[in-house]
Amino acid sequence: MFNLDDCIAFVTCKGAKDLADTLEKRLNNFNITRSQWIALYYIKNNNMITQKQLADKMSLKEPSVVRLLDKMELYGWVNRISSNDDKRMKFLILTESGKDIETAMLDVAEKFKSDVLDGISPEDLDVFKSTLNKMLINIEDGSK
Repeated sequence: MFNLDDCIAFVTCKGAKDLADTLEKRLNNFNITRSQWIALYYIKNNNMITQKQLADKMSLKEPSVVRLLDKMELYGWVNRISSNDDKRMKFLILTESGKDIETAMLDVAEKFKSDVLDGISPEDLDVFKSTLNKMLINIEDGSK
C-alpha cells in the first residue's frame, strides 16, 4: 500500500528543502542568500562564465539569473562584460568584494556540510550519492 511518508520522491524533496532552508538561514546571518552565494561560487570557479551558462549551472531561467545579477552588481559583487562578438552575451567576473564574500561563505558551507554529515560514514555517503545518481539516470531514461 502506498505511503507518502515512505515515498522516495517525497522524502528526497523534503530533505532537499530542509537542507536548503537551513543553509539559507546560516547565510542570511551574513546578509547573503543561498542563490547569491551559489552564483558567486560558480562565477569564481568558472573563468568568464556567461549569464546563460550560470543559469544552466543553477538550473534557473535566464531572466531569473539576470534579476539576481542585477542585485549582485548593485552590491558591488560582480561585473558584467559584453562580448566583443555579441553584445547580448555577458561574461561575469567577481569584484574584489565578491571574491571576499565568496571566500568567507566557503567557511559557512564547510561548517554546514560538517554538521549535516555528522555521524554519516564516507561509505554511507558514497552509497547515498550513487543511489541518487542512479535514480536520476532512471528519470532521464524514462523521459526519453
